[in-house]
Formats: sequence, C-alpha cells, structure tokens
Amino acid sequence: MADFQQQQFALQGQQGAAPAQAGAAQPAQSGEPEALRNLIVNYIPTTIDELQLRQLFEMYGPVESIKVVTDRETRTSRGYGFVKYRFAMSAANAIQYLNGYPLMNKRLKVAYAKQAEAQQALQQGGMAQPSMPMVAQPDQAQQMQMMAAMQQMQMMQPQQQQAQPPQQQ
Repeated sequence: MADFQQQQFALQGQQGAAPAQAGAAQPAQSGEPEALRNLIVNYIPTTIDELQLRQLFEMYGPVESIKVVTDRETRTSRGYGFVKYRFAMSAANAIQYLNGYPLMNKRLKVAYAKQAEAQQALQQGGMAQPSMPMVAQPDQAQQMQMMAAMQQMQMMQPQQQQAQPPQQQ
C-alpha cells in the first residue's frame, strides 16, 4: 500500500500536481466511461466497514469512492456496496481478482454496477490506456495476510465487549 502511494506521489510530482491526500476522493482524469469504473460488490460480510473495503480494493488501483449500503434505521450493513475507481483498468482488475474472493464466511461477488452500459462501452472500445503505471497485483500471501487481519479484527470486537476477568473457584 505504501509503495502504491509512493508511486502515486512520484507520478504527480512528475506532472507538477500536488500530492493527493491518502484516501481522498478525486475526480476521474482518464475520461473513461463511468460505467467501466463503477462496481457493485455483493456478499460483503456485515462486519466489514467502508475503510476495510477500501483497503482491499485499493490494492488494484486508486479508488474514487466507496459506499457500503446500510439499513436506515439500524445503520447495519445490508451486505452490498459500491466501489468507484479512477481508472477503468483498475476496475477490470478488481473484478478479475476479487470476484469470488473469500472474505470471512462469504465470497464476494464483484461486477460492473451497470452491466448493460459497461458492456456497451466495452464494445465501443471505451477503456482508454491507463495514464499511470499498472499497480502490481497482490500475491496470494498478501491476500491471506489481509484476510487474516480482518478476521482478527472481527474476533477481537466481541472479546473486547465481553472482556471480564475469569472467576476463580
């Protein structure tokens, strides 16, 4: 993750732009159709928040926005959300590598949010060449480390709530 941010900083420095704030949403600079950059993610474990989802999806390129849909009354996750990338190639990589990705007790389903529009844009050659170097794909070990960290965070939450000293007999 830090390597990506360093690459992004170096690229922006070459272009004379100010470095981006980590996690800040930025408008797309690629001119690519939004349909090729906007993804829907289904089967998100209800304990995963937007920050955790961002960390997972940022491995495939710069994310413009993340939204986990929640119930209006209870504010609990409804198990799906949206990820919008700055570049269509990043979105395509996320679909390729994260569709079917095991996360806790579920497998993510990742696809274009507007499938018909995306298909039409792809047929018309709507995916421009990325204006930044490709981000290295995380290997299986990195994915396993991230999944283990998320599971550990999940396991720690109930323990912290129920943390009471054991009673001796």
